[in-house]
Amino acid sequence: MGDLRLEGLALGYGPEAVVRDLTLSVADGEMMSLLGPSGAGKTTILRAVAGFIRPRAGRVLIDGRPVDDLPPERRAVVMVFQKALLFPFLDVAGNIGFGLKMQGLDPGEIRRRVDAIMDLTGLAGLGRRKVHEISGGQQQRAALARALVLQPAVLLLDEPLSSLDANLRQQMREFIQQIQAETRVTTLFVTHDQGEALMMSHRVSLLLGGRLRQTGTPRQLFYRPADPDVARFFGGENFFDGRMENGLLKTAFGDFPAPDTENNGRRPLATIRPEDVRLAPEAGNGSVMGEVTQTRFEGMATRIWIRCDGGLVVALTPESRWTAGQRLAVVFPPDKVRVFPA
Repeated sequence: MGDLRLEGLALGYGPEAVVRDLTLSVADGEMMSLLGPSGAGKTTILRAVAGFIRPRAGRVLIDGRPVDDLPPERRAVVMVFQKALLFPFLDVAGNIGFGLKMQGLDPGEIRRRVDAIMDLTGLAGLGRRKVHEISGGQQQRAALARALVLQPAVLLLDEPLSSLDANLRQQMREFIQQIQAETRVTTLFVTHDQGEALMMSHRVSLLLGGRLRQTGTPRQLFYRPADPDVARFFGGENFFDGRMENGLLKTAFGDFPAPDTENNGRRPLATIRPEDVRLAPEAGNGSVMGEVTQTRFEGMATRIWIRCDGGLVVALTPESRWTAGQRLAVVFPPDKVRVFPA
């Protein structure tokens, strides 16, 4: 297939810079999610890779070769958009084989490749149907099949599941994972849904404010965020500081190892995820007491706000026995506390 590398990419429209100094690599056969809020520049990056816009600075390389001077049709890159964008005047097979027909392939070869990709994507038997005769999920499968049948070096997915309902979206997530694993096509997947990115990708790159803030495995971004902004994006709510003393961060919630932070007297920021906060009815070793100010049932868990001397703590627990006004003990397990380098 192919590997993708972006080096020092700067992108924008008019005087405004949308993306600045972006360097990113997607390995051959890897599926990477480009994650970020709306307006972060994710789709702009895909459009630059596909050749629809030209970078202001930097370059795009596929298999180690710069492609900035190549038109979209010569880049071996295919992009699937938010909407399926199928041709209503063609049947499903005609839509899937359209790109092959434009390449001038023999009709027999087109039929063979279309039949094979329809089998792979679960569309066998639907080739003669019109677009309006198949479901939304089947339309997205057809759009994906139309891209895959071209055997691209790099597949770009621009939030292709955003228009689907929750159940169908989950099915399509699993389907795309399966297809990517079978085809081993290098894939850059754009989404603003952190759950989608964490579930589907080998690695995740988080884009905030036009800059790449962290790239790593889903677990690295979720449990070892590079900075407080990354932690907040992934649901971090508990932030506290303390004083460094001989490799320990001493805080109102306990003392925590901080091997990446040096110099006594410094006050770095630390965080712990709500689901890692432990609660108990009585004080114990390493706990601090607090009062429940608010609770919110969220289905499989209950979110609890506790006022402690060290500040407000948010906990997420499967237990629902806590109520506003109760006193309880709060524990921060040291191995769950992330201290950010000062």
